[in-house]
Amino acid sequence: MTTQKIYGAVSSSNRDFVQSAIAAGLGLAVQLGACTAWAQEQSAAVLEEVVVTANKRSQSLQDVAASVSALTTGSIERQGLDDFAGVARVLPGVTLNQPVKNRAVFNIRGLSTNIGGGNTQDPVAVYINDMPVTDTFGASVQPDLRLYDVERVEVLRGPQGTLFGSGSLAGTVRIITNKPEMSAFDGSLRADLANTDDAGLRQRYDAMVNIPLVDDSLALRAVAYYRDEAGWVDNLVLGTDNSTEDKGGRLSLRWQPGDAFRLTGEVLYQDSDPEDGDSWAPELGKFNKSSTLDEGRPSTITSYNLTLEYVIPDFADLVSTTSYLESETAVSIDYGDITGLGFPLHARNAPWEIDFLTQELRLVSNTDSGLDWVLGAFYIERESVADFNFQLVGLADFFNPILGAGLPPSDNFLVTRTTTRSEEMAVFADINYQLTGQWYLGGGVRVADTEVSINEPRREVLNFATFLPAVMSFSNEGEDSGIVTWRGSLSYQPADSLHFYASVSKGYRIGQTNPFVGRSPVDPEDPLDIPNIYQPDETLNYELGAKTLLWGQRLRLNVAAYYIEWEDIQVDAIRLSDVANYIANAGEAISRGVEVEMQLTPLEGLVFDLSLALQDAEIDSISAADSLRSGVLEGDILPGSMDYTLAAAVQYTWPLASGRQMYARLAAQLVDSSPNGFSNQAGSLDVNPFLAENEAYENVDASIGLVTDQWELSLYGENLTNNDDYILNGGANSGVNYINTLRPRTLGMRLHYFF
Repeated sequence: MTTQKIYGAVSSSNRDFVQSAIAAGLGLAVQLGACTAWAQEQSAAVLEEVVVTANKRSQSLQDVAASVSALTTGSIERQGLDDFAGVARVLPGVTLNQPVKNRAVFNIRGLSTNIGGGNTQDPVAVYINDMPVTDTFGASVQPDLRLYDVERVEVLRGPQGTLFGSGSLAGTVRIITNKPEMSAFDGSLRADLANTDDAGLRQRYDAMVNIPLVDDSLALRAVAYYRDEAGWVDNLVLGTDNSTEDKGGRLSLRWQPGDAFRLTGEVLYQDSDPEDGDSWAPELGKFNKSSTLDEGRPSTITSYNLTLEYVIPDFADLVSTTSYLESETAVSIDYGDITGLGFPLHARNAPWEIDFLTQELRLVSNTDSGLDWVLGAFYIERESVADFNFQLVGLADFFNPILGAGLPPSDNFLVTRTTTRSEEMAVFADINYQLTGQWYLGGGVRVADTEVSINEPRREVLNFATFLPAVMSFSNEGEDSGIVTWRGSLSYQPADSLHFYASVSKGYRIGQTNPFVGRSPVDPEDPLDIPNIYQPDETLNYELGAKTLLWGQRLRLNVAAYYIEWEDIQVDAIRLSDVANYIANAGEAISRGVEVEMQLTPLEGLVFDLSLALQDAEIDSISAADSLRSGVLEGDILPGSMDYTLAAAVQYTWPLASGRQMYARLAAQLVDSSPNGFSNQAGSLDVNPFLAENEAYENVDASIGLVTDQWELSLYGENLTNNDDYILNGGANSGVNYINTLRPRTLGMRLHYFF
């Protein structure tokens, strides 16, 4: 992708912004060069080392031969990040599509076929510690964990199929929570009050306490939080808005009777209750929507984890981590007259209950040698139970006077309870070997087996010939064994501050059951025999990278260039003869790009941050038959993929009397436009009527704060330009309210007290 192409893609409304940013950057480079000699005479301003566990062991971020970004506790708090949307805005190659609260879909390196989430496993795996938290089939919810008292957030870009398994087709997002500390009592309270334009008061309250119960052997950590956030999107029919109330917390206990053994238990709970959805319809006026049912997506999640760690001296650390998660949600969507029959289609999926059981056992070498290794086994069992009710509103009232009472008996078009299950078992191994003093060779392999099933004991579908429900049952199951993913890397580290690497890695999503199978009941001559199970799709990522600490560790500059082949892509399709929906393995895509992360501290207290991603992700090939059934055309840009994203920030901290400090921070993000779907309508040669562009947009935040040993007070502004560019949310799956925007300008005050 050329610079000319990127610049040419910038909308006219943002071109001046980009020109100014480039000019400012060039000017900054000149100024930094001029002040280098002077700065070297000042007190040292060294960037802190960031430690991650992306390879299932503690390593410096700069030593990992892969693209990894990490946001530490201090970075999260100073930037005011509270949810996934904030994380995605500040990292290269990562965007977040969030058509409704509690259903976010991460997009890494442009690898996506549905920006609102579909019936397949998401391409990006989301973990809380060692536990994946997103369902594999028709995932309706993505818990948006509040980021208070979080040790760090790690984002692993590119396939992670060796250590993190299925779902890490494009990458992995990990939230690492803080654990109890044995050494000292600790605690904090935080209050955050803000006003949002067109909404009102946003309230956020947090509390944490860490209590050593037995000196150096037993400690407790408790976290609690509450959110009451006013909404800005008004439902003109119901009189509701998209305000939300969240509450939750964590309770963890750690026991460490000696140096060799440690036991940690954690319970996490979060209840998120939005009153209505975030989407609106511009034809009704700004921030107005119209639906006769609230489209908020509540989410309740409870997870339990028990982790045992045992040190075998001069051999390995044995880690066993067991997790159980249960969550419940409810999905409501007003599709309007999408059928063309004159009756609005309402979809209600409630309750929707999900249970996960996860077990991982691994050995991590701890010897002081040139060979580091990890051996492990992993098991996960998922079950999802959902009640589906699709109604054609007004159908009974219209036809009963014509056909007689009870024809049809109700507005129900489809009623069923669906139970889906999946099991995944895997073994994995990963090594890193020091060939010489400067060269390192890495590699890993994972072998997995999966079993999946779907069961509907009673499916009622309205028969338009009789206007009575036709009753049937449906079940389907499948398995896939011997799924092999792997990685390899070669690193050259001529100095502690320089790391150059080349890597190749493979990722996959599991194959699952189709809701309709076999030959067409309408046309036996139709050659398409829908298979019981669609196959895994796979990515192969080639990457060259450089991780550097320059200028006396005042400049961290990490650059990666990648080329990804995506094969057997899982896409939504329709069989023409009977209009049966299914998932097809169709076509191949290519994603290529460059990512840059820079952090510079030229003077004591002054820090510049820059994240830049240039990418090009498109369909490379697809057969004519698959193209017709899916609507995907060769050359289509992948939905949600954008040519560039840019995030930049500057922060200056200066001392005051009595050990106090002040800081000021200015941050901006620029996000390019992207398509919300594929070119054609599935099952026809017609152009997709819902195809449109997410508009390019910018976001500007600022804050100023006072810091003491015991408290921190900050004043801040979010979306200072009050940007309201359209972010479309999934085409036909969006319903009659199809526009999302950033939260309007929000001005607030945050007080954090430590004791």
